[in-house]
Amino acid sequence: MDENQRIKLEELKQQMQEKENQQKLKKNELYQECLTALKDYKIIEDEDVIKELVHLASLSGKEMHKYSDVLNLNDDDQYYIVWDELTLPVVVSSGKRIKENLYDVLAVAFETYFIDCSTKTVIGVK
Repeated sequence: MDENQRIKLEELKQQMQEKENQQKLKKNELYQECLTALKDYKIIEDEDVIKELVHLASLSGKEMHKYSDVLNLNDDDQYYIVWDELTLPVVVSSGKRIKENLYDVLAVAFETYFIDCSTKTVIGVK
């Protein structure tokens, strides 16, 4: 196998992996219900932004809550939603939409982190 064939094979493998990941997301009913409930959201695709957000969510010293707690999210602010399931995309939505559909958002994974888009303040729910 020459170098061109090897490169094409790697590209095909990557395309197949991406397609498989997309199929898994479509089959993830809790994730799909969350997106339907939020209505107004954006999926983050920039890998550098995702890495930064996952890093912020993993730091100690963040504000942590239980599922039964009332979250202090500002209605007009935008928040990144980061789930502890790394196969799930990072989503951005408003505090108002998140609070209105909190149970759908929290049902997606065991731990959920809300990161304020402007201040990078992290609020976790476990």
